[in-house]
Amino acid sequence: MPLASDAAYRQIKSWIQTGRVAPGHLIDETEAIKELGMSRTPVREALLRLQGEGYLEIKRHKGIRVLPLSASDMREIYQVISALEGTAVSLIAERRPAAKEFAAIDEAVAQLAEYQSAKNVDKWGEADETFHRELMRLSGNERLYTIGCQLRDFAKRAHMVALRMQTDAYRARSTKSHAGLVEALRSPHPDEAVAQHHAQRRRGEDALVGVVEKFHLTAL
Repeated sequence: MPLASDAAYRQIKSWIQTGRVAPGHLIDETEAIKELGMSRTPVREALLRLQGEGYLEIKRHKGIRVLPLSASDMREIYQVISALEGTAVSLIAERRPAAKEFAAIDEAVAQLAEYQSAKNVDKWGEADETFHRELMRLSGNERLYTIGCQLRDFAKRAHMVALRMQTDAYRARSTKSHAGLVEALRSPHPDEAVAQHHAQRRRGEDALVGVVEKFHLTAL
């Protein structure tokens, strides 16, 4: 049975990731305890865990503040994620997964196309998250997958803000690139996907961080 503190951790992290509690704003511990229907101890444990992971800071007499991300924070995180994904793509090219192993990432590609056509930005963003997580899972390296997902969790709120500021044309190009990468990994020469992925990640990083810098957003 999951620990109450784990459930509290997941819920409070979701509040932060979705922007329900905006960066720089305070979390009311008493209200959190009431809403979660838990005692103070598991909620406090969850808050301390989130502080340790860099989501928030707890200061005596000043409250519990959600920490913002800057454009430079985003770029650094994206660079690490890109390195991990690049390794994942290389591993996939080496091990040549069976067709059935592509099912989850194929579904993500289909959802990207569906939501891009419907101009549903938030759903497109969710499908994009799934795609990148499944790409790391497909590597077969559990540690890479775990660390990569932790970083994606940390950047998720800022990532979604940047995606909402992008154009339909950007999402159309990205959808096509994602589908092309999976096709390349399935091809007789999957090693070509490595260079393709590197170029794709650089374009994505420059576009998403660039739009944040353009509008001078300092607290994501």
